[in-house]
Amino acid sequence: MKESILNFINESSEGLIKAGITLLVLILTHFFVRLYRRYIDRTSERHHFAPQRSNSISKAGQALIYIVSAAVISTVLGFGIRDIFLLTSSFFALVGVAFFAHWSILSNVTASIILYFTFPYRIGDRLLVENEPKYSGVLKDATLMYLKIQTDGGSYITLPANVAIQKLITILSESDYQKLLAEQEKDDDGAV
Repeated sequence: MKESILNFINESSEGLIKAGITLLVLILTHFFVRLYRRYIDRTSERHHFAPQRSNSISKAGQALIYIVSAAVISTVLGFGIRDIFLLTSSFFALVGVAFFAHWSILSNVTASIILYFTFPYRIGDRLLVENEPKYSGVLKDATLMYLKIQTDGGSYITLPANVAIQKLITILSESDYQKLLAEQEKDDDGAV
């Protein structure tokens, strides 16, 4: 009887170790996801970010944590890292073809994450975008892809997040905004 128990333990020790490591990775994943969410919530609260913005950044970070955990677990269970990369790259190739301009999507998501953590603009800020033509307005929403700006005329402009990093954008104070309005009135009077 003793011998059969020892044989069973010897034969299944590799499986038990893999199961233990997998359980440990799952527990650590849960811990890191909670820690990351808490960090995003505190950052959002401290800088008064819109809840939608925080949620999209939180989901992107959680997805990255889950992907890393899945890679670790699959490696522990015996799937080769090459198999994982092949599967992942095939999936992203299909997604890239489906979306056609995948570089633009990834660029916007990356830029949105950078904007979130550098927090240069907040919902409600009056922005002047140095573009051709220049325009100003109030930032109404910041999503994972775009900044939504309501112009002084009431129109909405969606500015891609990657453009928000590339263009010069000024956060206008009330006095600077009044000066800008005065300059625009002069230009309009001179053009007539």
